[in-house]
Amino acid sequence: MGLSRRQFFTGQRKAVMGAIALPWWRHQTGCDGCGNCVTACETQIVQLAPGAVPQIDFQRGECTFCAACADACPQALFYPREQQPWQQRIRISRDCITFQGVNCRSCQESCEQQAIVFRLTANGIAQPETTPQHCTGCGACIAPCPVSATGLHHEPE
Repeated sequence: MGLSRRQFFTGQRKAVMGAIALPWWRHQTGCDGCGNCVTACETQIVQLAPGAVPQIDFQRGECTFCAACADACPQALFYPREQQPWQQRIRISRDCITFQGVNCRSCQESCEQQAIVFRLTANGIAQPETTPQHCTGCGACIAPCPVSATGLHHEPE
């Protein structure tokens, strides 16, 4: 990734692509774009995308799975909370600067569930390893990454 020193230290990173739906979202039509979910979100990560569809922006923070977005919705657009909120799990791309020999552990430091660990290698730079079964998909590791190498992907059940 062509990231200058200035971009690295000022946090000017590439945008994370791909919309993430709200936890417990059914992916059905019927959202009227009222914005109640945006207002209810305690971490301010729910945004209305073009077309008035709510989505998560992990560059703003992490999801605490408080379910305030689902509770504030006047429509029946969410699964019951007894289910897992989603099957999104961590993935670290080859853009991670540790693969270029830079010691960085910002994703590990932000992961409460310890789904990301760094193991020493022969060259002396620790490399990230993920444990998807520990990952809740909260997105806490996404915003701190200086090169946007962390992201979530759908983990099949």
